[in-house]
Amino acid sequence: MKSLLSKLAATLLIFASSPALAFAQEGESIDPCISNPDLSTCQASGIKIGEALGTVIQFIFVIAVILALGFLVYGGIRWITSGGDKSGVETARNTIIAAIVGLIIVFLAYVVLNLILTFLTGSGIGSVTIPQLTGPTTP
Repeated sequence: MKSLLSKLAATLLIFASSPALAFAQEGESIDPCISNPDLSTCQASGIKIGEALGTVIQFIFVIAVILALGFLVYGGIRWITSGGDKSGVETARNTIIAAIVGLIIVFLAYVVLNLILTFLTGSGIGSVTIPQLTGPTTP
């Protein structure tokens, strides 16, 4: 079974690393907006998908921080209302520890993602740029 899995993994690795061939005719444009500018997708060129994606990612991080802080407060309230009960205090302590670990993970994920995007694209999460294919310009 391990041999079959290793062969499958090797085949997938070779397939994924091999370049795809592209056969294009000389002088033909790959941009459909040049030949037909009335396409609905050509009209949506004012929308910047990269910036929208960056905004969504930042929104998700903000929601994660708010949830982690909410669990931190919830754990504190449970600790206060436990009344010295050993199991209640232990449950509250575990909730607080999980909330702190969650906050650390969210902050580290934000920093790592921002560093990777800055390294690869030259801009951070706030202004993600998505590369686009453009055809040759026609005079």
